[in-house]
Amino acid sequence: MRLVFVIIGVLLAAILLTLAVLKDPGYVLIARMPWSAEMSLPVFVLLALVGVTAFYLLIYFIVRLVRIPRDVARWRVRRVQRQGREGLYQGLLKLAEGNWVEAEAQLLASMRGSEMPVLSYLGAACVNQGQGNLEKRDEYLAAAHRAAPQHHLAIGMTQANLQYLAHQSEQALATLTELRGLAPKHKHVLRLLAQLYLELRDWTNLADLIPQLRQQSVMTTREIDALELRAHRELLVLTLPSGSLEPLQKAWNAVPKHLRRHPAFVAIYARQLIQQNEMEAAEPLLRAAIEQEWDETLAELYGLARGEQPQEQLETAESWLTLYPENPKLLLTLGRLAIRSGQDQKAVGYLERCVSLRGPADAYRELGALLERLGEKDRALACYRRGTEVSAEEARLVPAAPRTGASFTLRPRVVH
Repeated sequence: MRLVFVIIGVLLAAILLTLAVLKDPGYVLIARMPWSAEMSLPVFVLLALVGVTAFYLLIYFIVRLVRIPRDVARWRVRRVQRQGREGLYQGLLKLAEGNWVEAEAQLLASMRGSEMPVLSYLGAACVNQGQGNLEKRDEYLAAAHRAAPQHHLAIGMTQANLQYLAHQSEQALATLTELRGLAPKHKHVLRLLAQLYLELRDWTNLADLIPQLRQQSVMTTREIDALELRAHRELLVLTLPSGSLEPLQKAWNAVPKHLRRHPAFVAIYARQLIQQNEMEAAEPLLRAAIEQEWDETLAELYGLARGEQPQEQLETAESWLTLYPENPKLLLTLGRLAIRSGQDQKAVGYLERCVSLRGPADAYRELGALLERLGEKDRALACYRRGTEVSAEEARLVPAAPRTGASFTLRPRVVH
């Protein structure tokens, strides 16, 4: 509709102009001695327009002729860039299809004159990873770094992921450590670092990484909790030579306070103290933990913590018996403490109650050794035999521990 009004307006203006010219066309006189030229105004205007147009076209064609080499060069560059984009597109499609040979050919062709050769290099690196040619993969990654050093993080993440997928854990760790220096809050860097520490069983670095995983919300709270539990647990159960108490205490002090109060971690630490013959540290630790929160595993360990006052230990454990009279592990502890206190008959009573409640295999061995020392060899032999059977049953019931993964789970607390 607007175009119609414009056309009508132009026609009206042309009509009015024509009428004005016909009424008084006017004239133009151009004089230069000895010549002169006279013509009507409309003719002069028409000739002027034709002249200006002809002059413009002449200049235009001259400029175009001068610019022909430059325009041809630009056209060639655009054609090469278009071919590069098409080659990159086809190469990535072939890469996704797993067609390594064609993918590499297309990606190599796309590098010539490409606007973003770094993408072609990264694609070629992935192709050679798929073909198992790791040396050539690294060459393409190095070429990507040279082609686009400003994209170091993107190239480094690709390199770390490829190294991780190729089971080159040490190389991936070195790459990620460098990237962490460049981008300390990058979530994927932190996540992959945590996975590598877990697989390499580098519990110290994994434990140090936990606070940053929480701060950046790299994983769910449940996943981070599982990693934290696994890392500190493994640090506590590391095999230590006799007398190496300082590393154990350092690992225990590194455990978060809320975990140091949990029976599962107290049990791990106490068992290590007992193995290091640090009974004076293990006994009060276990007693305080049990009085704060009952746990039968801690109660069993209490019987192995050979303090200097076995009679006091026995009285302490007997005070728990009023609350848990049918607990086999507590009865085993009472039997052990009674033996250390020189009360053999009381020990026999506790251990017999323990085995009658289907107590652990250790109870049969303790009872068998005590009966043998008391001269009741037949009963002792029967206890040893039964203890061997129970031990075999316990071995069948205990599942194999997973090799990797943060699967350590704490039991719910029961406070009395």
